[in-house]
Amino acid sequence: MHCREIRTERCIVTDVASDSSFKDRQTPTLLHSVGCSGGDVDAWSTSFTWRIENFSSLPSGVRLRSGSFEAGICTWWLEVYPDGCPIFWGVGDHLSVHLQPQNYMWEPIVEYKLTLVHQTDSRRSHSIEGTQKFDWFHSQAGDYKFIKASALRDAAAGWLVNDALVLKVDVTVGREERLQIDTGGVPCDMALQLPCGAEVPAFRNLLQLASPFFRGALEDMNGSAPIPVDGSLGSWTYIMTDLHQLPEPPALSLSGVYELLPVVHKYDFSRLLARLVAFIRLQRGRLLADPDHFETYVVRWLALAERLQLDELHELCLGRAPKLAPLYA
Repeated sequence: MHCREIRTERCIVTDVASDSSFKDRQTPTLLHSVGCSGGDVDAWSTSFTWRIENFSSLPSGVRLRSGSFEAGICTWWLEVYPDGCPIFWGVGDHLSVHLQPQNYMWEPIVEYKLTLVHQTDSRRSHSIEGTQKFDWFHSQAGDYKFIKASALRDAAAGWLVNDALVLKVDVTVGREERLQIDTGGVPCDMALQLPCGAEVPAFRNLLQLASPFFRGALEDMNGSAPIPVDGSLGSWTYIMTDLHQLPEPPALSLSGVYELLPVVHKYDFSRLLARLVAFIRLQRGRLLADPDHFETYVVRWLALAERLQLDELHELCLGRAPKLAPLYA
């Protein structure tokens, strides 16, 4: 495992190999379901496995976050406190495990199952499951007392093998949460193929009008084969609803904008890009220098501005953290 500490000594995000698989098949409807699959995958259900190496050597009080994975129109991660979440009394000596969306624009209804894998006898694996609507007030699902931390470290218990802990989550996003675009019965004439395997129905002319990138890329392209693109299903769902304005796109959030910006910038949706940067400007008072506030951590936004070469965002961030100016001159 490659473990990369990106914020503080007490909060680690791990980049790990994951087993992410999609199940079932979804079929496009006449009212085109944004993000529905035309292939052999179902982007609304997924399983994700997270292997945490060197578990016994983790510092006390550390918070871990897994790599991200997609299910439905949201990107997710798992959050773990090996010794219990410190802000809640009475959960010490417990492994705390939660599923969290990386942004709350879509407020999905989700069926989930969190499993601590018993590595010597799978029948003894420990699981919890439930159904929850995620929003600003219900931002995670799981258990602060998932299992006794002291039991994990018993070498004979079978939870740790070679000092590695394995967690698995199964996620199914509620089918009623699919956004649908009324095309008046006119079938879309192309599709975008996402890295997760899902296909997003689209109109060629609409993409060409909105994006110089697609104007050039589609000019001499014939046939009905899906066009490969980067980006999450949630990002492309937002872009398509913004282009059609039916239904109205959900309210923006800083975490949602952070996910959208690289896709909107890469494919040159200039009108939407300007709106996203304007939203950040309105929210600039929330950008903080505190790394424990992941959504509003100004260094994270500065790194994004540098990567995308967005001068206006760069200036906004330095306005919130002027002491960083020498590092980003």
